[in-house]
Amino acid sequence: HLQFVLPCLAVCVALAHFGGAVEEKKAEGDGKTVEKRGLHLGDYHHYQPHHEHHHEHIKTVTIEKKVPVPYTVTKHVPYTVEKKIPYEVKVDVPQPYIVEKKVPVHVKEYVKVPVHVPKPYEVIKKIPYEVKVPVDKPYEVKVHVPQPYEVIKKIPYEVKVPVPQPYEVIKKVPHEVKVEVPVPKPYEVIKKVPYEVKYEVEKPYDVEVPKPYDVEVEKPYTVVVEKKVPYEVKVPVDKPYKVEVEKPYPVHVKVPVPQPYTVEKKVPYTVEKPVPYEVRVPIEKPIPVYSEVKVPIHKEIPVPHKYHVEVPIFKHHHEHEDDHHEEYQSHGHGHGHY
Repeated sequence: HLQFVLPCLAVCVALAHFGGAVEEKKAEGDGKTVEKRGLHLGDYHHYQPHHEHHHEHIKTVTIEKKVPVPYTVTKHVPYTVEKKIPYEVKVDVPQPYIVEKKVPVHVKEYVKVPVHVPKPYEVIKKIPYEVKVPVDKPYEVKVHVPQPYEVIKKIPYEVKVPVPQPYEVIKKVPHEVKVEVPVPKPYEVIKKVPYEVKYEVEKPYDVEVPKPYDVEVEKPYTVVVEKKVPYEVKVPVDKPYKVEVEKPYPVHVKVPVPQPYTVEKKVPYTVEKPVPYEVRVPIEKPIPVYSEVKVPIHKEIPVPHKYHVEVPIFKHHHEHEDDHHEEYQSHGHGHGHY
């Protein structure tokens, strides 16, 4: 704001000075006294004493002072304007253009529903048997033959085809091509090891089988058998007639002109051949688990039983002791002999 106010004040002061100078020049030309800014000239009465009693005319000068008032100033600030200019973009569209259209398709979804199967299960077996249909005797069939009868005969004729010399022979020579195949190491080998799987099978159940019953068989009956008898059928055919055959005429055959073509050359390169090697994979085999089952065993345990046993009472006499001693010696000698 100071940059705007200070120049305005300077312009106003300059205008005020210019207006005061103009008024002074007019007063001097008219010969009249003008009071400027409230200052009285004291020498004026000294030079003009004869005008003492005359009424003085005072001229006032009004100065319009301009007070600066702030106002808005629009300043032109340049800025970039982005304008969208359309231009043609060429997009390669394959010909024919593929249009994918979604067509609804009914898909059958199978839902598992429990079905009750009766036991025993009824099986229906179809046994074919002979059915005799009556057929009429052979009948006459008429075949339409156009008159005159057209016979087409093919006559071979020589056609000369020019062959370029020397004649180019393309021979395909096979050669080995080695392709590098990435093989992970170690190589994973999946080996299927069979093991026993136990399935729970229901115990056999009783099935009612109907007992044989008597069937009435009808007695043999006469059957009419139609026997086919061949007979000659004469078809009238006209005698051969002359057919006009056109003479051979020149035929223009297009001979292909040899054109340069690309030849694919096979370059040999090494191919790594995978060599199988043994990979041991740990497999959890079923381990038999033995459980203790208590089985009752009939065992006879002796029970003590009280019964009376007679014990001999020996008298303590020397005679008896001697007898026993003799018996013992006799027994000992007897065993010694054996």
